[in-house]
Parts: sequence; C-alpha cells; structure tokens
Amino acid sequence: MLKPCWRALGLLLVFLFSFAAMPQMPPEALEKYIEKKLRRNHHTLRLNEKIIGDEGAVLLARSPLMKSVKVLKIYKGEVGDEGVRALANSENLGNLKELYIENNQVTDQGARYLAESPALGKLEVLNLYRNRIGDAGAQELAQSKNFPNLLELNLNYNQVGDAGAQALAHSSSLTRMVRLELAYNPLEDAGRQELEVFKFRQKIKLWKSKETLGNLEDNYIGDAGLKVLLDSPHLEGIRELNLNNNNLSDEAAIALAQSPKLKQLESLHLAANRISDRGARALAESKMLVRLKKLDLNFNRIGNAGARALAQSQTMAQLESLRLGQNKIGSEGAKALAESATLKNLIYPIFGFY
Repeated sequence: MLKPCWRALGLLLVFLFSFAAMPQMPPEALEKYIEKKLRRNHHTLRLNEKIIGDEGAVLLARSPLMKSVKVLKIYKGEVGDEGVRALANSENLGNLKELYIENNQVTDQGARYLAESPALGKLEVLNLYRNRIGDAGAQELAQSKNFPNLLELNLNYNQVGDAGAQALAHSSSLTRMVRLELAYNPLEDAGRQELEVFKFRQKIKLWKSKETLGNLEDNYIGDAGLKVLLDSPHLEGIRELNLNNNNLSDEAAIALAQSPKLKQLESLHLAANRISDRGARALAESKMLVRLKKLDLNFNRIGNAGARALAQSQTMAQLESLRLGQNKIGSEGAKALAESATLKNLIYPIFGFY
C-alpha cells in the first residue's frame, strides 16, 4: 500500500538533489544566452536561477553587449565578491540604472567593491536581497559618493545590525534615496527606530511635494514623529499647521513652543491629542509663536492651570481664535479666560466646537 508513496518521495528527492547540484553555465552557453536575451530586449537582462558564478559575472563585465543594458538581474547565480568586483569596475555597465544581485553570496567585501565603483554612477536601484552583508558593508554603502542618483536600496535578509541601519538612515551621501529596505536583519530596537525615522522623513518629503505638509490631521505621528518633523528643513516659514489627532503629549507641545522654524506660524491645530496644563503653559510662554492668530486645543486634558496660563499670556495677545472645548477646565479657568486682559482680539467663543 505504501510503495507508490515511497516511490514518489524517492523521485522527488532525486529531483531536488539534481536541482541543488545544477552545474555552472559554461562560458560559451552563457554568451549565447546573453546574446539571445539582449536580442529581444537590449535594455534588460535577467539571469534567474542561472548558475553563472564569479566567472560568469566576469564574462558579463567584459562583454560589450552589456553597454546598452539598463536593468541587470542576477538571481540565485552563486555570484560572490569577486564577481561583484568585476561588475563594479566594468566599463560596459555605465548605463546601468537597476542592479539586482539577489540571493547570492555577496559579503561586506562585495558591498565595498560596489561602494567604490567608478562605473555605476547612473544607478537608481541597488537590490542586494538575501546575501551576507553586515554592518561594515552597510556603512561602506552609506559613505559612498559614487551613487548620486540612488533612489532605492534593498538589503533585506542580510546581516545588518543597528550600526549599519543608523549609517544608512543618516547617510549624507545617499541624499536622493527614498526607499531603504532592511527587513529580516538582526536589528534591535535602536536599529528599527532609525529605520522608522528614515521612512518618516520620506513621508515628510512626500507631503511637502504634494503641498499637504500643513495638514497632517489623523496621521498619528506621536511625539517621536513630531521631533523628526521639527528637525526637517521643510517646516521653515510655514504659516498653517494642522496636527489634530496625532497622539501628541505635553512634550510635543513644548517642542512646538520652542521651535524657531515656527516663527511665521499663524494657525496651529492641536485638537484631540493628550496635551495637559504643562503643554498649555509652554504654548502660552512661547517666544516663537508670536504671530499666532488661531490656536485649536479642543479635546485635550487642559485644566484650570493651563487656562490661567493662556489667559495671562502675552504671546497669545494677538489670537483671534482660541478653542478649548472638551477639556478639564472648570469655573476658575473659565473665569480667568473671560476676564483676561490680553485675550482681547478673540472673534469666536473659546468653548465652541466650530
């Protein structure tokens, strides 16, 4: 009864063993394969599961047929550092825009060869998925001046730790990079946080390009996200900023109050956050928010002390709109606001939900 099953299992094992022991493509066969592929599409060459080894990579690097190639993909080709070295120094790959060396045997040394490459200046995508690159290789790539056009770097399934992640996330050389992939690397909390900061900086750039940076309502960026936002050069001179419902605490309110980039700010929305008296006091005492005309603090945790600070604020003297609905302000705070000697320019009621 079990014989057919065992026979099938045996055939499967034979197939898998044969597949695992696939021989390397001889040079003549590889040359013919490349020529055939490029005859169909002279801009793209994909070598999927073609065992070319370092010798095959050297052949690619030396082939004049590669001069027209813009996309080169080597997947499961058993290419190591020496093969990468040949590709990185090839005079025939000057037009390459996308390089995929996925699931191969590249180590830190190979990453260094790529980082030092004089020939890959047009590269926009570098994909080194599932290799053996660690912190040293990541740091070499991060410091490289040879990738002025790089937009995307994929190092998923490598051996990059926190040091490598930090170097890449804060690279002053890869200034155009908008996508950094480090999934399934041995990152700890610090490394993961650096990656999140990088990704959030890219979001900020996107919001800026779409002219939506002034309205970030419901993005739930938190205090950490706000810090990155305030560190960004894109906030300089902004006049309106909507941060409603972003999980911001007093620390965020303090950071906003102290930011010199907000000197031109006229409208600040902080409704539906976690701001209490301490945050309200920081806003009231701010030396930066001197042009503020609208301040929305609805649905927070501000009590009488925060209300008094706002009522006595010289910074808030020019306010035309102050919203404090649904806080913890009692009669004492409400009286201080109503009798304020400085809040004389308010057009709308303080406790409305407009």
